[in-house]
Amino acid sequence: MPRSIPATTLARRLPWLLAAAGFVFDVAAFWPGQMSFDSAYAWWQARNGTTLGIVPPVFVLVWRACEAIVSGPALMFALHLALFWSGLALFVRALGFSPARATATLLVVAFAPVPWLLRGHVWTDVGLLSALVCASGMLATAQAGGRRLWLLPALPLLLYAAALRHNALPAVLPFALWFAWLAVRTGGAPARQRIALASLGVVALAVLFAQGLNATVRERVAAWPMLAQFDLAALSIDTQRMLLPTFIVGPGLDVPDLAQAFRPWSNLPMLVNTRHGMHAPFETFSDDELALLRRTWLESIAEHPGAWLAHRWRLTRALFGAHAADWPRELLYVDDEVVYRDNPPIARNATALHAALMGAAATFAATVVLAPWPYLLIGLACLPAAWRRRRSPAGAIALVLLASAGLYALTLTLLAVSAELRYLGWPCVASLLAAACAWLAPPDVSR
Repeated sequence: MPRSIPATTLARRLPWLLAAAGFVFDVAAFWPGQMSFDSAYAWWQARNGTTLGIVPPVFVLVWRACEAIVSGPALMFALHLALFWSGLALFVRALGFSPARATATLLVVAFAPVPWLLRGHVWTDVGLLSALVCASGMLATAQAGGRRLWLLPALPLLLYAAALRHNALPAVLPFALWFAWLAVRTGGAPARQRIALASLGVVALAVLFAQGLNATVRERVAAWPMLAQFDLAALSIDTQRMLLPTFIVGPGLDVPDLAQAFRPWSNLPMLVNTRHGMHAPFETFSDDELALLRRTWLESIAEHPGAWLAHRWRLTRALFGAHAADWPRELLYVDDEVVYRDNPPIARNATALHAALMGAAATFAATVVLAPWPYLLIGLACLPAAWRRRRSPAGAIALVLLASAGLYALTLTLLAVSAELRYLGWPCVASLLAAACAWLAPPDVSR
């Protein structure tokens, strides 16, 4: 008669078994990873040894290393999956969940509609959420078991996450504080000065890391002009006065032409749908043109703050809310393997499982099922419980996750130029993880 597995052994092994099963499921459902234009553009840079400024250099460089082993998106896709699933397994183990609660947490976090839909793509946003999930698991393990060795692999993950998006640093700041507290604590409570200095050290290292990677960029292209154009276009329509500098707009472009092309949920329609054309924000500007654009942008916001806030609120509502049925499906997901220039064609996933999942995504595309706001509402709802438990490891971890999600979401309300679901992938996942800490973790997880 076979011997039963002891409960403690099951509790240790179950998260890894579930994570392995989840990894296999994702591979079956999405292999070799869905590629949008942004993905194809990054792959083209990885293949051709070129690094341009729009795609964060770290994404291209890591993909280039993967490309040296296996050409295509598959290895990059698998890397992010491995980070995500291993991070989840570490997380639920560190927090001491019972087998039932560990299973529930893994399934809810991984297969809630937004996380599973995004995870099939080879995107910087997916890399960001995967790296932060894995770092969360490592730091939670270091905190629960007092094993500081876990800080060693967590640091490069935090650096990777900070460099993956131009606006990622706010999401990493609470992790820097968490990392610093774990690094400097002793038997008693560590001095606040030491925590602050260690936190600043992690942030400085992240900034230096990103700047060092930017030095590899062959042709640096600023990202902020696309935001400036989007804001100035909205203000031009509101004031009925063309505020965009003349070098931005095509000959004859006026406010009515701009208004008929403008959409509050993305800057792309105005770039491609005016009758008179508009300067693409990623094309080269002279230093004088950049200076004039920046000055015009900031002065226009200062002159029309109400109109600017109304414009950002419209974009925020589109970003956090359900997407309308007539909006481009690409704002939610890209079920394709886009080809760019001389990139070899990649065969799409043709399995019945993939077709069924994409059919479900299409069914729920214009509903609250694929809206980010319910996830953030869950995060807000668990905040009081997390605060009450703030002196426990689980409560403290929940607060770190909520701070990271909140800071990152706040930057998007100010800096986003499109209501793309992928931008809010990390805040959605972080909110679910925080809820698990606040509501499901046992009172004392230290072992």
